[in-house]
Amino acid sequence: MDDMLKPDACDRCVEIFAIGNELLVGQVQDTNTHWLIRSLTALGARVRRAVILRDEYDEIADALASALQRKPRLILTTGGLGPTDDDLTLRALARALDLSLVEDAQALAMVRTRYEYLASIRPNFSAELNEARRKMALLPQGATPLVNANGAAPGVVLDVNGTTIVSMPGVPSEMKDIFTSSLQPILERTIGAGGYVERALVLDRGDESRIATLLQSVQTQHPTVYIKSRGQMLEDGVHLTVVLSAGGSDLVAIRTDIYATETKLVDGLNQLGYSVNRVIET
Repeated sequence: MDDMLKPDACDRCVEIFAIGNELLVGQVQDTNTHWLIRSLTALGARVRRAVILRDEYDEIADALASALQRKPRLILTTGGLGPTDDDLTLRALARALDLSLVEDAQALAMVRTRYEYLASIRPNFSAELNEARRKMALLPQGATPLVNANGAAPGVVLDVNGTTIVSMPGVPSEMKDIFTSSLQPILERTIGAGGYVERALVLDRGDESRIATLLQSVQTQHPTVYIKSRGQMLEDGVHLTVVLSAGGSDLVAIRTDIYATETKLVDGLNQLGYSVNRVIET
């Protein structure tokens, strides 16, 4: 669908990198990426790429450097911000940009506050900032920390030649808290206001093969709307549905495009002997 973007869509393009060996050996399911995609799509952004990477320094750095060459508006990473040796995200980001890692005073204060809080509620827990804990305050030069109310490792934001890179912890509760709170001003600045419309046409019969040519024809005529047929489990069983979706900065224009596409599609379906039983909009 890259060649079907609206003229301003590239200004709202996003790439996501989930980082962690535990994701690639099946110890942990990557729910973060799915949640982020849904959240970003609802804002009218277009997620162009989502990748899972191992905790390997060169692999992370190379992936980030490659992403920057594609010039998305926003790059989000999850995982690899903790105190252990295999938490390599910020080190790899610094390498990709040829930047030094420096101890950030604001980030260090965030880490200190978190461990002081933990020491206040846990018996025999030390708030001392050892080397491993101070590691979470080492940021690429020029980066800014983001408050993480549920964990020790701050989020990190860095602007690079028109692309904003945001690194967040891999713990879902921490990632979600950062995204929905301290990251909001960054999202408003990079993605801005927008929205997403999805309409599912529930058909009265199956057989995707009979409607494939029609879908291709309508898609060509309405390239700003993504058209996809699929079997869908609804409350009364499995149905063949055709889903129309589009996102962007202008909700009025999006709805106009969706409805025009739907009118053309329904006319073609009727000619093939199909009826639309109902329409579900989200």
